[in-house]
Amino acid sequence: MTTTGLSKRIPLHGTPHQVTYYAEQSLYPLIVSVPVVRPLNQVLSIMADQDLVHHMDNDATSADDLQKTYTVEEFEVRVLELEKPSGRWETRSTIPMQSFENALTVRIVTLHNTTTKENETLMAIGTAYVQGEDVAARGRVLLFSFTKSENSQNLVTEVYSKESKGAVSAVASLQGHLLIAAGPKITLSKWTGSELTAVAFYDAPLHVVSLNIVKNFVLFGDIHKSVYFLSWKEQGSQLTLLAKDFGSLDCFATEFLIDGSTLNLAVSDSDKNLQIFYYAPKMVESWKGQKLLSRAEFHVGAHLTKFMRLQMLPAPGLASEKTNRFALLFGTLDGGIGCIAPIDELTFRRLQSLQRKLVDAVPHVCGLNPRSFRQFKSNGKAHRPGPDNIIDFELLAHYEMLSLEEQLDIAQQIGTTRAQILSNFADISLGTSFL
Repeated sequence: MTTTGLSKRIPLHGTPHQVTYYAEQSLYPLIVSVPVVRPLNQVLSIMADQDLVHHMDNDATSADDLQKTYTVEEFEVRVLELEKPSGRWETRSTIPMQSFENALTVRIVTLHNTTTKENETLMAIGTAYVQGEDVAARGRVLLFSFTKSENSQNLVTEVYSKESKGAVSAVASLQGHLLIAAGPKITLSKWTGSELTAVAFYDAPLHVVSLNIVKNFVLFGDIHKSVYFLSWKEQGSQLTLLAKDFGSLDCFATEFLIDGSTLNLAVSDSDKNLQIFYYAPKMVESWKGQKLLSRAEFHVGAHLTKFMRLQMLPAPGLASEKTNRFALLFGTLDGGIGCIAPIDELTFRRLQSLQRKLVDAVPHVCGLNPRSFRQFKSNGKAHRPGPDNIIDFELLAHYEMLSLEEQLDIAQQIGTTRAQILSNFADISLGTSFL
């Protein structure tokens, strides 16, 4: 997919890690780290045990080393705003983290204040202290409120801060509550206006890397143990496990893929694969609903680190009873942007037949076969192949590059017309034209 338009680089003088959007005031909170040079003895005094530093001070050889410098990353959360008349990006507020505290996640959350009985929009930040493997992991949960003052100094105000056991890797709002993932523990808390009070817990296997919410459903990815699908019940205050993937998967990112009334669960892994699961408790192979079933799998060839769920735009050829249709826009570690979107059954079958023809009809880069390349890569782990339910639009795009005679011939071979295929292409491009 190609787009035309204006792009602008924003000088941060640091490394961006995560960005979110506050629509009400058109603000962009952004996690940024900046390298800072510090004396080694100052670094050790913060990171290490004081007895160890004293021992190193007494060591003649170590004393020389302590005069050296060490580069550390200092984290902060900046709140950026695009000035309309000038088109310049302005930093409206900066929230510095403490020494050796890394900001891991920032989210705009809507919490129900149990004191005022009103909903509040807050900025939630999850952090972790990086002090070496000999120090127990800990982090903080921070909540900030926004003001509508033009004075940038008063744009955000800290309303809550609490230290937690474990790195706070993900936060999300769930029906007015705050869901916090700290290491292997997921905690659901209610907001009183000044305090977070835990109302439910769930223990993950190892370490939670992502949290996603749709209505009262929770999807989370574990660093080594794949994805888990939970539900929240207000009555009884319970976080209940509905199903999970029993495979071994190193999760990178997760998100819900919504196709009408069908809820799918997408996950990317460390082997550059994309998998889509679904929950079907009435099917025998789901082990009475305990196991998530595979709907599709695809080797992307790049690490997918973030999914963004966007509602598909209306297209004439995609008009159906499924009006509530979402696509997932994703970014990769090698600088790529891609999209995965649901399509109706008839279009899928037609384009899948076209894809099989193009594997043989199109010359491939370096002679690499896309059918083999797009197969799930398990890297030696046990894996039962899932259904082939994803079509590769990157391959399909070569159809329009063929000669007219070849296009007509291939369309006839699969029992359709060139006009029908190009119409399907146009509908898909229009429905996913987010950029």
